[in-house]
Amino acid sequence: MKITDVRMTAFRPDLPGDESELLIKGQSIKPYVCDLLAVEILTDEGVSGEVISGYGGPSLAICIADRIRPHLIGLDPADREGIWQKLWRLDRLLFTTQFAIGTIDVALWDLYAKSVGRPVNELLGGRKSKLPAYASGMTHEQVEKFAEEAVAHKEMGYQAYKIHAAGEAKFDIDVCHAVRTAVGDDYPVMIDVAGAYNQYDALVVGRVCEQLGFKWYEEPLRDFDIHGYRRLADKLDIPICGVEVIPGSLYTTPEYIVTRAVDIVRSDVSFKAGIGPVRKTAALAEAFGLNIELHANGNPFLEMANLQVATSLHNTTYFEQLVPKRLFDLGTREPVHIDSEGFAHIPDAPGIGMEIDWELVEKSKIGVF
Repeated sequence: MKITDVRMTAFRPDLPGDESELLIKGQSIKPYVCDLLAVEILTDEGVSGEVISGYGGPSLAICIADRIRPHLIGLDPADREGIWQKLWRLDRLLFTTQFAIGTIDVALWDLYAKSVGRPVNELLGGRKSKLPAYASGMTHEQVEKFAEEAVAHKEMGYQAYKIHAAGEAKFDIDVCHAVRTAVGDDYPVMIDVAGAYNQYDALVVGRVCEQLGFKWYEEPLRDFDIHGYRRLADKLDIPICGVEVIPGSLYTTPEYIVTRAVDIVRSDVSFKAGIGPVRKTAALAEAFGLNIELHANGNPFLEMANLQVATSLHNTTYFEQLVPKRLFDLGTREPVHIDSEGFAHIPDAPGIGMEIDWELVEKSKIGVF
């Protein structure tokens, strides 16, 4: 089997809600949800691999068309590792993005898994069909909105709730207390600061989260501040979760692990350049006795790609579902299924297990590449 073409359609569907519902630290993530790229890798045997990438849209399409597609034509998609290594080496001078490489890697895994009629998680060695899900909320202007959202999703069956903090220490401390009071002492709660704090505020808020029994403290500092992370990890008992967005895919993670700058490794098939690198990162974390928790994405296709990997792992706990869920279910014929007990499920289908909603793509397309 040989790759014959990579076909891409950029599309911008209408947001089924208000943009004010899509704020993290006061910044809209609407482009992450609505500026999408549908990718098809075609072969001479008629089997194709698909993916929808978050972010990027036309700019990502141009990057792939110019710097990746020419190097894929004629290759055997079964050689996923060889192709990834080739793209990673080329990236040194072509200056592609981890998003672009990750997009292609997910589509290659979808293609190969379809060609052998198995779901991706089985090819990765896993047989689990579900994983506990937590609700990952947006940032709100009022403290009580966080508490109300946490309670609502607890009642829906979600097995934990994560605060996306505002990035202002005093306000965030009030939010942490309000959420803990609202959901009770035993319900798992996490906080994600998206790199907003300086080292002092990170320590102050971290001590509060520690006292409140939060499950983890995510990205309190920018990922490149390894000195700050070491300091926090040394002074706090709450697990520090990080390295989600730092460049370098799996290759920048070891320093954070061996110096114990983080207690939980964060990764993602899109942000970290593919399924292969995430699986390797999980093995690296496991070797050092650490968990890996996978990041959420803005559409169900990438969400399911992460879930396929997560259900193959021994050292992960949850599936992250961004909420309000209706705003993040664009682009596929079916959303990720989360049942009333709060479990996210793998579809009974080969590949990633998602079908692109080509009717929506056609209706909202802005360019074919």
